[in-house]
Amino acid sequence: MALLLALLLALQAPPPCADSAACRAEAEAAAARGAYETFHDLAWRAVQKGRPNDPALMFMLARAQALSGRPDDAIVMLGRLVDLHAPVDLANPDFERVRERPGWAALEARVTGTPVPAPPASAPPATVTPAPAAAAPPASAPAAPAPVAAAAAAPEALDFEPPPDLRPFAIAHDAVSRRFVIGDAPSRRLLIVDEVSRHVVSYVSAASAGFLDDLTGLTVDDRRGDLWVVSAKGSGTDASSVVHKLQLVSGRGLGEARPADSAEAVRFVDVAVASDGTVFALDAAGGRVFRLRPGARALEVAHRLQARGVTALAAVDDRTVVVASQNGLVRVDLTARTAQAIKGVDDLGGFLSLAWRNGAVVGVQHTKGTWVVARVALDAAGTRAQPRAILAASASPIVGTLAGGNFFYLADHTIRRLAVR
Repeated sequence: MALLLALLLALQAPPPCADSAACRAEAEAAAARGAYETFHDLAWRAVQKGRPNDPALMFMLARAQALSGRPDDAIVMLGRLVDLHAPVDLANPDFERVRERPGWAALEARVTGTPVPAPPASAPPATVTPAPAAAAPPASAPAAPAPVAAAAAAPEALDFEPPPDLRPFAIAHDAVSRRFVIGDAPSRRLLIVDEVSRHVVSYVSAASAGFLDDLTGLTVDDRRGDLWVVSAKGSGTDASSVVHKLQLVSGRGLGEARPADSAEAVRFVDVAVASDGTVFALDAAGGRVFRLRPGARALEVAHRLQARGVTALAAVDDRTVVVASQNGLVRVDLTARTAQAIKGVDDLGGFLSLAWRNGAVVGVQHTKGTWVVARVALDAAGTRAQPRAILAASASPIVGTLAGGNFFYLADHTIRRLAVR
């Protein structure tokens, strides 16, 4: 049975491709034979492996989204091409079904430069829109594609109109598609904020992804195009949790992982991914670090902590993590199975999120009634902290994420960017 399952999984997986050109060729071959799901996966890989904001690759991905049953994603991708002032062939037959979607008229108006028809006066304004509906570019806008470097520059501040009762628990950045994924606790769903159009789009719901009662953490694996989400239900001895794997570009569920031993209560509060693809999940119920090795289907206990009140973790690599608790930070060596408190002159408790970059942890800390973005550099051994650097502060709750050399944080419906060395 196990051999049969492995064979089925192998047959479902798209073939590997070495570079963007190979992925593109294999994607078009899949489209020609009508294998549209494979076409979509290979087109996404081509976008990942190609240069940022390549119009030809983005247009191919939009076609793949349309043919594989993702019409709203196709409209979003075509709208992003319009933002880049790239030519868009709306007459392409691959978009036949996409033309029936509500967002098509707004997209067509942007491409042709004609005004969007005004909605009836009685129609209520929509907070979460199904597709970009930005105003058409002025007549003097250049027809040639904008330089990629300029298009890829992240804004210092991005304002957006939030849906009612938005209470974000986490945020992540999708650098390839230039958008943010925001987890909304009350609605138990994920939202997308487009970095260019600033539109808010409903992305993944609990019903479609199989999330449990509470969404508690998320992270992006941009190297592989995956989105990892942890959800939980129950409390105390009845707590249980799941790690969900989704395709980043579409939100399509790719699988889920559960602890191998379900006898103990588990409540995941954070998730992190190492550079090699190892996934770590932090259990607040039992004070444990769980690990999902690349290719594995079940979570294993990598380390059991003495610290209680754990809140966040960062992956240094596939063998080392830093864990935040109410009392401070702990460096965990998973190979030696040791955990050592990180000492410093500052209070290192209260971190709600953590990330690792260049020998330092960066994250959101709640201290003395204020939410701050703090950077804490560590010594070579990783057990002693230099004085903490406060990068930003807010009187209201914030969530943040590290993406490359930038830290993005969301406060008061504005996403701001900080350069982090």
